Amino acid sequence: MGQDQTKQQIEKGLHLYQSNQTEKALRVWMRVLEKSADPAGRFRVLGCLITAHAEMGRYKDMLKFAVVQIDTARELEDPDFLTESYLNLARSNEKLCEFQKTISYCKTCLNMQGTTVSMQLNGQVSLSMGNAFLGLSIFQKALECFEKA
Repeated sequence: MGQDQTKQQIEKGLHLYQSNQTEKALRVWMRVLEKSADPAGRFRVLGCLITAHAEMGRYKDMLKFAVVQIDTARELEDPDFLTESYLNLARSNEKLCEFQKTISYCKTCLNMQGTTVSMQLNGQVSLSMGNAFLGLSIFQKALECFEKA
């Protein structure tokens, strides 16, 4: 599947998803994931799958796709993609109540300063870290993170 076709299929899935045809959208995106040779397209479709599974409460699937997304980001050797994928990994672990892992992945995101995406995602990273500290009942650190967010 070429770049243009990958992009078209991702957009088709987004349209289906926004029309509340979630299962059809997931099938389209899974087909793209299986057939696409374009790493940037695969990264984007993985982001769609992560978001959809998060919204459906399928957190183990969310985590599975986040791990694949990290590998794809490493293949692309792009620090922006890597930062975004670590945030998705942190969020997945947060939803699964793996708070120590969440904090670790959030710190990894924050240590990747200087990328374009990291500056935009700092608030989301701080929010996720704050939720993890809250889950661990470390209230002062949670409050500090929420204030940063």
